[in-house]
Amino acid sequence: HGAVFTGDAVLIRGCGRTDFQQGSADKLYTSIQTKIFTLPDHYFVYPAHDYTGQTCSSILEEKTHNPRLTKSREEFIEIMNNLNLSYPKQIDKALPANVICGLQGDI
Repeated sequence: HGAVFTGDAVLIRGCGRTDFQQGSADKLYTSIQTKIFTLPDHYFVYPAHDYTGQTCSSILEEKTHNPRLTKSREEFIEIMNNLNLSYPKQIDKALPANVICGLQGDI
């Protein structure tokens, strides 16, 4: 078996947000469809996090059951552009930490 670590691009039965940090629903859809979903169906999918306690899925499971990623490009973009989610509570702390990869002290 193979595996892919998808970060926030593909989550289990979901996907990352595109409504901040110059995100693009169109680019996310293209990346998932042309890079991740072209991997073999049996590959395990390990996302950056999951809100339901699951730790992995598979390419086939996400192609088949992911409610956003089973849609057409146009439907996906419409869904993503109309989520109307609140601004993430910890994003202003998380982004600077991500930029320095969590390193402390002088860089």
